[in-house]
Amino acid sequence: MRGDRQEAEALHEESLALSLQLGDKLVAAEALEGLACSASASGDAERVARLFGAAEALREAVGYQQEPREQALREPYLVAARSRLAKPTWDAVQAVGRRLGFDEAIAYALKEDLGG
Repeated sequence: MRGDRQEAEALHEESLALSLQLGDKLVAAEALEGLACSASASGDAERVARLFGAAEALREAVGYQQEPREQALREPYLVAARSRLAKPTWDAVQAVGRRLGFDEAIAYALKEDLGG
């Protein structure tokens, strides 16, 4: 939000690594969403859809619902990314993200090879 995307990405990636060590799905969901916002700013709509899908699934797994103010922060990034993909494509890619397991979601976010 302050315009330093590289620093934000580094901090979100650090949060992901720590959340993996601790098994903290809620912190991971927040970091995944932060990386999704960053990917939106860079124009990578499919990555945004997959990361938001993974974040939503992790929040559901721990029973956490975002507050309206949290949703409002992510909304511009979602809108921008959705405008770059047809709805069926967005839905399909987001569904792939939702099916990622905890470890897989983190590996994907950290750009580790998942074989596809």
